[in-house]
Amino acid sequence: MTSAMSTPVLEVSGVDQSFRSGFWLKRAQILHGVSFTVPERSIVGFLGANGAGKTTLIHLLVGLRKPFRGQVRVFGLDSQTPEARARIGYLPERPYFHDHLTGEGLLGYFGALAGMRRAAVRDRIPAVLSAVGMSHAGKTELRKYSKGMLQRIGIAQALLHDPEFLVLDEPMSGLDPLGRKEMRELILKLAGEGRTVFFSSHVIPDVEAICDQVVLIQKGRLLGNGPIGRFLAQGPLQTEIAFSGLTAEEAAGIPGLISPRQIPDAIRATVSGQEATQLVLRELLRRNAQVLWVTPVRPSLESLFGSEGGTA
Repeated sequence: MTSAMSTPVLEVSGVDQSFRSGFWLKRAQILHGVSFTVPERSIVGFLGANGAGKTTLIHLLVGLRKPFRGQVRVFGLDSQTPEARARIGYLPERPYFHDHLTGEGLLGYFGALAGMRRAAVRDRIPAVLSAVGMSHAGKTELRKYSKGMLQRIGIAQALLHDPEFLVLDEPMSGLDPLGRKEMRELILKLAGEGRTVFFSSHVIPDVEAICDQVVLIQKGRLLGNGPIGRFLAQGPLQTEIAFSGLTAEEAAGIPGLISPRQIPDAIRATVSGQEATQLVLRELLRRNAQVLWVTPVRPSLESLFGSEGGTA
């Protein structure tokens, strides 16, 4: 794989997208001035509620549609050019695969569609099946595959031409908890090989677990993008404190404690702000309470979405 040292993998600049619908074919706008970049060798979570415009934007990224206004560039190339498409591996949200084919047969079919030479496809199939943990199922018909296996063979077809940039639309959709865990591990493995991975999701914990970058979209408008740590650091700092030696009534009289509640043999409460935490701890020690734990409460992307007036 080649590498673009100074050019972002993806540049989305001022993108508007709209479609005509209904009897009068009125234009309905789906995306509103979306702009962001994706650095190379990153795992980027594209997060938004169902209907936020994620799939519409992904169709623009992989060159299936042309933006009504604005520009989408992949490695500095217009996303609709053959040169840009050749560097992208794409897994749609609900891919359709002919279930009478085997895993190897499916990859051979997609390799031919991509214009790869038959010998090149034959050489690549064992490697991509191994990469997605499907070597054992290459000769099995797809009708016998589980949902997780179908997602894996879908990623295998996206890897067939050895792309540098993977675009995965809801790759964990419909998977059980074990399947989602395995998919997260697979994405981390693919990124560890030097690829940039951009995947959409409406499941916040999946994004928080593996991404180093995030793009947040709501109702077709960009809420923000950048390193995920920057978003998780937003909002008021809260600390959870547990202590024993005081009654619930005594604890309720300590200024700064929020929602003290009884737990077995102790009381648990939260405190907002670093200064308030120091004051509460001093007061607890003054009253001879035994402090059991003091734990910072990490904000989440879910709380950020809530503060922006919506949920994901």
